[in-house]
Amino acid sequence: MRKLLVAAAVAGLWSMGAAAQDKPPILIGVSTPQTGPAAVASEWEMWGVNLAVDEINASGGLLGGRKVELVVMDNKCNPSEGVNVANKLVEAKVVAIIGSHCSSAHLASMKIIADAKIPMITGVASNPQITTLSGPGHNEYAFRINPSDSAMMEALGTYLAQKKPFKTVAIVGEDTDFGRGGADAFKAVAEKAGIKVISTDFHPQNAPDFTSILTRLQQRRPDAIATFQLGGDSINFLRQAMQLGVRIPYTGRIELGGRNQPIIEAGGLEKSISAWTYNSTIDAPSNKAFVEKIQAKYKSEPYLQTWGGYDSMRVLAAAITAAGSTDGTKIKDAIKNLKFVNVMGKEVTFDDHNQAGKYVVLQTVLDKKVKVADIVEVK
Repeated sequence: MRKLLVAAAVAGLWSMGAAAQDKPPILIGVSTPQTGPAAVASEWEMWGVNLAVDEINASGGLLGGRKVELVVMDNKCNPSEGVNVANKLVEAKVVAIIGSHCSSAHLASMKIIADAKIPMITGVASNPQITTLSGPGHNEYAFRINPSDSAMMEALGTYLAQKKPFKTVAIVGEDTDFGRGGADAFKAVAEKAGIKVISTDFHPQNAPDFTSILTRLQQRRPDAIATFQLGGDSINFLRQAMQLGVRIPYTGRIELGGRNQPIIEAGGLEKSISAWTYNSTIDAPSNKAFVEKIQAKYKSEPYLQTWGGYDSMRVLAAAITAAGSTDGTKIKDAIKNLKFVNVMGKEVTFDDHNQAGKYVVLQTVLDKKVKVADIVEVK
C-alpha cells in the first residue's frame, strides 16, 4: 500500500509538471527595424522589451503560469515591409503587437491590425496622424504611450516662447512621415513662439552627404537648427556639421546623448534644446531601478526606445492580466480602461484617441552635459 501511495504521489507530481509544461506560451509580436536606418534604435528598443519579458516570466508568467514568448520581425523602417510584417504576425497568431517603431511602418500597419482585431502599441512612433487615426470611430486597436510630435512641439514651443533662446530656426528633416510630421508640428508652434523659420530642407533616408544643406545653413546662420532625423542620418549630419565647422545649437527632436555623446563632449551641441520622451536621470525610484537593470545587462544607460519597449510590454502584460484572456478584443478593452504607472513614476490613462503620452521631457546641453530642462504635462 505504501508503494502504491508513493507511486501515486510521484505520478501526480509528474502530471502537474507536465500540465505546467503543456500550457501554451502567450505570443507577443514585435515589428521593429532590425536593419536599415533605425537598426541601432531598434536594438535599444529590444533591450526594454526583453527586460520586461524576463521580469514577467521570472514572476510566473501570465494567466496562471503561461510564459510570454516574442515573435520579432524586421520591418526595415519601411511602410511596405511594415505591412508584410503585420500580416506575418497575424498569421503567427500573436495576441498583441509592439510596433512598428517607425511612424511610416506603423501607419501602414494600422488597418491590418484593426481588421485582425489584434492590439498594437508603440512607445516610439510619433507622427501626429497616429493620434488622429486611433480610438473609437477610427482604429480602436492602435495605442501609443509616447507623446506625438505635435504634443512634443507644443511643449517645446511654450518653453521657447518663455525663454526666448532663438529668433530664427532652420528645419532639416528626413523625407518620411516622421520627418515631415515633426517639421509641420514645429512650424505650427514656431510662429506662436515668435520664431521665424528661415528654411526647410528634406533629405532621403541614408543620405551619404549633407554638405550642400550644411553649406546653406552656414551661410544663413540661423540661431538654431531643428532636426527630425533617425539615428543614422542624425549622426552623419552632426558629424559632417562638426567637420565643416557648423557650430549652431539644435532643437526639434535632436537626440541629446546616446550615440551623440562624443559630439556633446566636443562642444558640438552646446545650448541645444530638444523635446524628448524619456531621460535616464529622472529622479523616480522605478526609473532608478530600471536604469540599474539596463546598465547591468547591457552596460549602457537606457534610451527613449528602451523605455518605449519596456513600458509597452508592461502595458500589454497588465491588460492581458486584467482581461483574463488572450482574446484581442478583450485585451483592447482592458488597455482602454487601464491606469498605468510608467517607469518615470507617472500615472497615465489612455484618452479618446488611445493615447497615453502625457509627459514631454525637455532636454538641454550646458557645459557639455545633458540636463533635464523641464518635464511638461500635455493635454
